[in-house]
Amino acid sequence: MSFNNKSMDSSARQFLAVASVQAELFAVKQISKRISLSAKNAKAIAARAGSQAMGFHPITDFIDDVAINITQLVEKINAEALKLSSFAISNRNRSRTIEQMTAATEDMVKYADHQGIKKRLAELEKMKKQFMIDYCRKNSDLLELLAEIRNQLQAAEMICTTSRTEATRAGDFQSNLEVVADEVSIAVSNIKDTLQSSKYHLSQLSLR
Repeated sequence: MSFNNKSMDSSARQFLAVASVQAELFAVKQISKRISLSAKNAKAIAARAGSQAMGFHPITDFIDDVAINITQLVEKINAEALKLSSFAISNRNRSRTIEQMTAATEDMVKYADHQGIKKRLAELEKMKKQFMIDYCRKNSDLLELLAEIRNQLQAAEMICTTSRTEATRAGDFQSNLEVVADEVSIAVSNIKDTLQSSKYHLSQLSLR
């Protein structure tokens, strides 16, 4: 779906962008739950393997922590994206007010009280400039949250490599633990792809 359709105003594009991000982040949360489940499965396997899989215990804890962190970051991004969209729509309404007041000022220039409108217009323009500063900051904060998730994913990729090494020491349980490592690796890859799409949709929240 394209958000660059000129027949669609910026507010509509922003709503569509947020809806897309919400759907993608929901998918990420579901994948994170699967990662957490994989960690629990690995913990159970490691327990059965006993001393052969001692090194796997801290790994499963770490994987579980990564899943929890990703879920929390996703929830935060979702909330901030909605705020950003509402923020942008408020500015669009303010811009329309400025346009209307500008037109009114031109019509009332021959009347003495048009100065009051001009003063209010100047105040709105000042608010709009400050809004742009705040908007850029909020958008930057949102992208930083996405970067935090990517950092979590990089850590998860490293731990998957360690998991495979530790699995080779688990004797008869090696293949079971390797399956878990593969599951986590695939989940991480899926989240990375989804985040890339979310990053694109978040860019559609920029003001036009």
